[in-house]
Amino acid sequence: MIQRLTFTLVFFTGFLLLVTFGRTAGAQSETEATPAPQTETVATPTPQTRLTVQGENIASIGTVDASAKNPYLENLHDGDITTMWTAQAFAPQWLSIEFDEFHLVSKVELVVTQNEAGLTTHELWLGDDSHTTTPYKRFDKFHTEDGQVLEVIIDPPRRINRVYVLTRQSKGWVGWYEVRVFNAIEFSEWELNEAASGFELPVQATHAGDGSGRLFVVEHKGRIRILKDGAINDEHFLDISDRVKCCGEQGLYNVVFPPTYTDDRHFYVSYTSPDETVISRFMTTSDPDIADPDSEEVLLTIPQPHPSHNGGSMSFSPTDGYLYIGSGDGGGGGNWLNPQVPGNLMGKLLRIDVESGVNPYAIPDSNPFVGVEGYRPEIWAMGLRNPWGIAFDRQTGALYIPDAGGVKKEEVNFQEADSVGGENYGYSFWEGNDCSWACNVDRLAYPVSVYDHGQGKCVVVGGAVISSIFVYADFCKGSIWGLQRKRDSWQSTLLMEAGTAISSIGTDETGNLYATGYATGKVFQLVPEVNAPDSFDEYKAESEESGEEVVTGTSENAAGDEKP
Repeated sequence: MIQRLTFTLVFFTGFLLLVTFGRTAGAQSETEATPAPQTETVATPTPQTRLTVQGENIASIGTVDASAKNPYLENLHDGDITTMWTAQAFAPQWLSIEFDEFHLVSKVELVVTQNEAGLTTHELWLGDDSHTTTPYKRFDKFHTEDGQVLEVIIDPPRRINRVYVLTRQSKGWVGWYEVRVFNAIEFSEWELNEAASGFELPVQATHAGDGSGRLFVVEHKGRIRILKDGAINDEHFLDISDRVKCCGEQGLYNVVFPPTYTDDRHFYVSYTSPDETVISRFMTTSDPDIADPDSEEVLLTIPQPHPSHNGGSMSFSPTDGYLYIGSGDGGGGGNWLNPQVPGNLMGKLLRIDVESGVNPYAIPDSNPFVGVEGYRPEIWAMGLRNPWGIAFDRQTGALYIPDAGGVKKEEVNFQEADSVGGENYGYSFWEGNDCSWACNVDRLAYPVSVYDHGQGKCVVVGGAVISSIFVYADFCKGSIWGLQRKRDSWQSTLLMEAGTAISSIGTDETGNLYATGYATGKVFQLVPEVNAPDSFDEYKAESEESGEEVVTGTSENAAGDEKP
C-alpha cells in the first residue's frame, strides 16, 4: 500500500546563514562573510536512500499459538500491561504470533512476568519472505525480572509473517505480560512542493500549538506573517522592523509559543538590536492574528562584540517547560574563546524559566552551575560556536543542537532526555570531529553527525524532530538529511538536494514538514512517498518493477525438536 502523505517537519531553524564561511585557518583570526545563495530557482530534488521509522504495534492483528494450550493466550497481544499469559510450566516453552500477510517490522518487545528474578534464556525467531523461520536474537542466561521489557531492534527492518519466541531456560513458570510487534514505515522519493511565496528573507516556519492551523513565518528583517489554508494574511502578525538590525547574520531570528499560549496569549522572540541579542515577550491583541508591537517586555540581552554569531535559536522543552536558548560566541577574530569562558553567556546553551511570573525570568534550581563561583547560572551547556535550529524530540525529551562550524566542518550534537546539563560540546578545542587545539581536554561531548564544507556546503541549519528523526539542512547547497539513532549508533540519510538556499526546517501543528527558502522568499512543504506494503506479493511486485532483486531461500531449524 503506497500513499502520499503530508509529513511536515518544522525546521526550527531561524536561519543559519548566521555562520561564517570565509575564514582564515588560524583560530585567532576569522574573516566573516554572509553566505550568498547561488541560485533563486528550485532544482528538481534528487530522490535518495529510503528512511525507515517505527510504526505502530500490530501484534493484535496476528494469531497467537503456544506450546502450552492454557487459556488467556489473547492476553499476550491485547495491549493491556495488567493482563498476562503463563504456560504454568517450566522451560522449554514457545509461543508464536502469525500474520495473514507479510509486514515490514522494525522492533519486537517482550514484557516479562516472573515471580522470582534470575537468569533466563530466550530466543526470538522471525518467519520472513523466504517462507522459513530463522533465529534473530538470543538472550543467553540473561537476568530478567517481573515487568522488564526485552527490546529487540530489527535493523534493517524485515518483512515477516511470524514472530516465534522460544524460552530455553526459566527461573519459574514461563509467561509474558505482552508481546509487541512494531511495523516500520519507509519514506522515499522526497519532494519540495511550494506552499506559498512572497515572503521577504524567511528564516523560520512554526506553529503556536493552539489548534488554529496557522503557520507563522518569520522574516529576517523583523516581521512575522501568518500562512493559513495556502494564503498569506495581508496584515503582519508582528512588525518590529523598527528595532531589529538586519541583515547578514543579524535580524529577527525566532518566535516560540509556550504551552500556555491559548490561555495567556503571549509569545517570545529573539532578534538583534544594534549591539546586542534580545529575548523579549509580546502579547497578542484581541484579534488572534495580530500581536501588539508596543507590548514588548525585554527579558534578556546579550551584548554582541561583532555582527556575527549572535545566536538566537530558541525552543521550549516538552518535559520541564523551560526556555532553551542557543547563544553564539560573538564572532569576530577575538571571541573564539568565549564558548569556554564560564562568566559570559556567549557560545552557550541557556536554560531559563520565563513562565514562572518572576521578572524578568527565574533560574531553575536544577541548572548545573547555580551557586558555582565564576559561572553564569543561566548556562545549561557550553562549548558551542553558533547553535541554530535547536529542536526537541517531543516524544522523548531529547535535544538536537546543530552547531555552525568554522574553517572545516559542520556538526549536530545530541543531548539525552535525562541530561542534568553541564555538557561541554568542545568548541573551540574541537570543530566537528577534528581537534583544533588542546586535544586532550577531558569530558567533552562529541557530535553525532559531521559534514565537510566541500561541494558547495557551508553551514548547518536546524530542524525538526519527527518520529525521533532529526531533519536538518545545509544553508548554501540545500542538502536535507534525516538523522536517526539506532541503539548505540547513528545514521544520517540524505533525503534530497533541494537546489536552493534553505534557511530552516519546521513543522505545523499536525506534523507536516516545511522548509524556508531564504533567497526565493518561498515556503516549501517536504512530502515523502510513504511505502508500507501489506503483503510480500505486493512488495515483490514493487521491487521487480523498480529493478530491485528479491532474494528468497531456506534455512535449517536450529532449535532442534521445538516447533520452528
